[in-house]
Amino acid sequence: MATIKFALHTKSKNKQAPIYVRVIDGKKVDVRRKTNLFIDPAKWSVKNMPIQKDAETRQLAIDLDELKASIQKSFQHESKLGSVIDGNWLVNAINKHFNRTKTDDANLLVTYGKEYLKNLEYKQYDNGRIGASKSSSAKYKAVVKKLDLYDEYVGKKHALTDVDISYGKGITAFMKTEQKLSDNTVGRFLRFVKTICLDAKKNGYDVSDQLDFFKGFTVKTPKIYLTFEEIEKVHSYSFKEEKYRTTASWLVIGCYTGQRVSDLLRMNASMIKQIQGHRFIILVQQKTGKKVQIPIHPKVQNILDTYLGNFPPVFANNLDSAKALFNRYLKKVCEKAGLDEVVNGNKFDKDSKRYLNGNHSKHELVSSHICRRSFCTNFYSTQLYPTPLLMNITAHSSEAQFLDYIGKKPIDYSLQLARIWNNT
Repeated sequence: MATIKFALHTKSKNKQAPIYVRVIDGKKVDVRRKTNLFIDPAKWSVKNMPIQKDAETRQLAIDLDELKASIQKSFQHESKLGSVIDGNWLVNAINKHFNRTKTDDANLLVTYGKEYLKNLEYKQYDNGRIGASKSSSAKYKAVVKKLDLYDEYVGKKHALTDVDISYGKGITAFMKTEQKLSDNTVGRFLRFVKTICLDAKKNGYDVSDQLDFFKGFTVKTPKIYLTFEEIEKVHSYSFKEEKYRTTASWLVIGCYTGQRVSDLLRMNASMIKQIQGHRFIILVQQKTGKKVQIPIHPKVQNILDTYLGNFPPVFANNLDSAKALFNRYLKKVCEKAGLDEVVNGNKFDKDSKRYLNGNHSKHELVSSHICRRSFCTNFYSTQLYPTPLLMNITAHSSEAQFLDYIGKKPIDYSLQLARIWNNT
């Protein structure tokens, strides 16, 4: 007889959570699937059953008991027949019990991808956060949409087991030639696809034996940043139009705070705190959920003073619109300030609708991301600031990640020690 248990997989107390059923039979069987029944986590007991306080939870408890008995009966029957007891069997047993019409195949990549999207709001992170960020959810939604487009393009609905080396080559070609995506965007896309498949594997679905060899990739690209001198050129330039003065102010603040634009343009006076005589900007990063405490640099304080202790006005109430306008004005601001050094970089080509590498004036290559990269590159390059100190502000997870972000190799620590000794 199999052991059948129900469980929730969320710590959230404010949402309807899906109830999972798990079937275990020694070391031979261990599969888990969603029942498509839901409950408020506050009404779920430590014994993994509804707390029967009202008619709704009492009925749900009855439904689960009946489902459990039905699955047990199916397990015993199929085991005697020598049938394969896996995730497909469990899905079929659940659907048969509830007389559900099967409208799609749970083993299809796009189908599971859509299921993965639904569960992102319950995803648990190491930092204790529950639920994926808005940006992460949007990225996965775009991935699933493109998986669907690829199925249409080749005229085949791919299963999870189809995601192998050959599939990787095919969809890479499709993304580059038909979707006109850059190499690094395709590489990230493949990593997202693998994450979805690994989640399916964790939940008992069959995946390709080649999944371990299905990998994303990163192509080295020029790291464009503004030097301290270039930042000062922008800061000291007299812009006539208000939108450009505001853009310049945000650019300088960004280059001295090291935050993503989604956090930069959310900064406001309420985030400024005084601690032991020093002023800080304290915020929780939107993407990572990490709390960062940023010392206010004199350049930033100078701008705050200009706005009577406040941050510059934002370009729109909607953050996405504000980011778009900031990006649009940045190139013009840098052009007016004379940032015309010719550097190698990737520029969007309107004809091919792709980013192409070439030599361009720096002002043509800037985007909002240049703020964060300039902070990291400039302060790391001075060698006065220990990398962990900078990472505490940028919230990079590791030194390797930080250095890769700015395109630097770790400075040889013995060389650093030699320099210190020779200067003492």
